[in-house]
Amino acid sequence: MTALSAPRSTEEKSGTSARRPLADVAALKDRRFLSMLPVILCAMALPFAARLLEPMWIDASAVAQARFFARLCVVFLLLACFPAVLILIRLGVTDVTAGQHRTLLAIYPALTSIWQSIVGLDGLVLVAWPAKLALPHFVFDVVLSVLSAVLIPFVLHHQAWFYGFDADSLRRAREVLRSESVEGATRPLDTLDYRVLQLVGKSGSDIARVMINDMGIGHRDLMLRLQKLVALGYLELVEEMHGPQVVLTTLATDTLALPVSLFTWDTDDRETLRELASARLSLEAREPQRVVVACARLAEMMLKRLLSRVTPPVTQVGGKDIGKATLGELVQACRQHKRIGKFEDSVFGAINERRKKIHARDNEEPIDDQDAFVIYTLTEIVAREVLRRGDEAPAD
Repeated sequence: MTALSAPRSTEEKSGTSARRPLADVAALKDRRFLSMLPVILCAMALPFAARLLEPMWIDASAVAQARFFARLCVVFLLLACFPAVLILIRLGVTDVTAGQHRTLLAIYPALTSIWQSIVGLDGLVLVAWPAKLALPHFVFDVVLSVLSAVLIPFVLHHQAWFYGFDADSLRRAREVLRSESVEGATRPLDTLDYRVLQLVGKSGSDIARVMINDMGIGHRDLMLRLQKLVALGYLELVEEMHGPQVVLTTLATDTLALPVSLFTWDTDDRETLRELASARLSLEAREPQRVVVACARLAEMMLKRLLSRVTPPVTQVGGKDIGKATLGELVQACRQHKRIGKFEDSVFGAINERRKKIHARDNEEPIDDQDAFVIYTLTEIVAREVLRRGDEAPAD
């Protein structure tokens, strides 16, 4: 995972304040930019080309000349001006907000869609009534209309470069991790990783909304986070008809079911996190009995694990096999062997009392959402305490 870690800055290494480069010049070497560059340069040269080709349109009717200059101006705007502004933003030489950047990215496809519809209608009218609308050189007129329509999607196809998304880096991150034998290894996440997963989920995998966000994280650091999450299996890179996208995996959806506070625990106990995720999902789905069952199962698992650390390990509880012991018997056994302190004892006891309501008796209200919320909260509290303490002796 060292290959995925963010390198230390010059400031951290030297202790001096190094100036940040004024532009991200490395982005100019990206193949997507190099693919768009000829189209953008040709669009920038349109005024000069129109001047050189004056004999081909100067004798046209006023209507034909108006069509010609309308197409020239709009194509210049969409293929030269707009991309030039987005390139400057991508290189980091402008001072725009995330909201302004998102607005430009949203306006550009909308304008191109409107323009292509107009060009389509223009082509229909051109073929139907060439004597009135066409330039003197009909073939030149048709070619100009076709190019003004087909070159715009070519730029849009590479628009992910405008907001700094690089699918190749995610593929490399995934392959690097697969080349190392890390199956079953610790998969550390922090709260910022969790927020990035939330961002991907809320954006519907819209890469533009993921990369241009208000989280306070720049696209360079965000790409490092995405590389990490793809490599560890929380995100999957898929090829869609509208380009590469990142989507949540099952591991990510389970992770998002957990409260963000869990990611400050610094634990790799998958079983505990999986059970808490199951309980959290049931709590959000308003399934109180499932919450109680999941929480009770997790409490039993934690208590059995504590008893297994006794020397010699406890295998019998209350005269029967530990696997058949009830939650109350496990709590009592851990108390006797001093594997839990007074705090954990009281919390486990409260969980057990709430759990008993799952079998409602006469004149007793069945378990409800409030009970489910209480038992889940207590379980999260005691799980955090047990995981934090580890093998340390409990406090009395």
